Amino acid sequence: MRELARLDSRGEAERLIDSLLVAGITAQLREEGEVWVLDDRDLPAAKRELAQFSAGKAPDATRAAADLRKQASDARKAQPVVEVGERWRSDQAFGVGPVTIFLAVASIAVGFASNFGDGQTMTIQNLSIEPWDSTAGWLGHVRAGEVWRLLTPMLIHFGLVHLIFNLVWLYQLGRQVEREHGSLVMIGLVLLSQLPGSLGQYLVSGPSFGGLSGVVYGLFGFAWMHARYDARHQYRVDDSWAVIMMVWFVACATGVLGPVANVGHAAGLIAGLLAGLPAYVGHLRHSLDNPKFGAHSWASTHVVGWARVAQQVFRPYVPLWLLLIAVAVVVAEFLGLGG
Repeated sequence: MRELARLDSRGEAERLIDSLLVAGITAQLREEGEVWVLDDRDLPAAKRELAQFSAGKAPDATRAAADLRKQASDARKAQPVVEVGERWRSDQAFGVGPVTIFLAVASIAVGFASNFGDGQTMTIQNLSIEPWDSTAGWLGHVRAGEVWRLLTPMLIHFGLVHLIFNLVWLYQLGRQVEREHGSLVMIGLVLLSQLPGSLGQYLVSGPSFGGLSGVVYGLFGFAWMHARYDARHQYRVDDSWAVIMMVWFVACATGVLGPVANVGHAAGLIAGLLAGLPAYVGHLRHSLDNPKFGAHSWASTHVVGWARVAQQVFRPYVPLWLLLIAVAVVVAEFLGLGG
């Protein structure tokens, strides 16, 4: 799969995809205005179609493309044989994997057992990284063998709203990770997101913290990297999701929302972004092999003004910016400058 072009609007990109389909080339829309050719062997022909399209010489292919899609759909419906792998994958697209289900059910159970974060309950004291009134020294109970405490704070939620917020994002992001990469990767991401966050937050604020937010931010970072830079997988993380997640992240860090486990959030985000780094590296290699702003490239002629600046300067470094924001929050927390 190769990226063919980035157009100014989604509608224009969809018209180009229609023209390619009529020409026998299958393409896919990625993000707003990004057109990817599914088969690398079609790329030379696709570039010729793009040149015709850009010059305004390509006829309107909307109706013809719709007819082709309908024919393909009818042919699939008439196909009596269903591959087991494809059938499972289709079912999972609307389902939830076992790790996501376990985290959700366990969090709900702990919520009710602890009266949603009542520090007086044994549930909270047994699941916190250390009992809140412990005199056993630094990680005394963990060092004594209660190693589950490094992970179980993620099941503690302080209030119903806290729980619901995390469960919504766990559902949206966790099911995608399990569908696309499997449950083992999901488990790895949970561990990678939670362990550093638990230890860091304990160092900053002591044992009275909890929530799935660190894991959620880890899943967000990983899914966002793949949705943006890995066309081989079918992740979907809308720009609006990213805005909500990062606005919430910054708002929590400022302290306007009260005491929040900011180190846990930041550690999770850092872990997710780093885990998704291979997808970004692959994207960069592809960009070097196919520069968008070469002397004779389509983009050098058609992408101008702010869109050109954004494509050349801002978009390539967005993961680094998110990483720097997360690192800055960790440093601020350890220096006592956080909210």
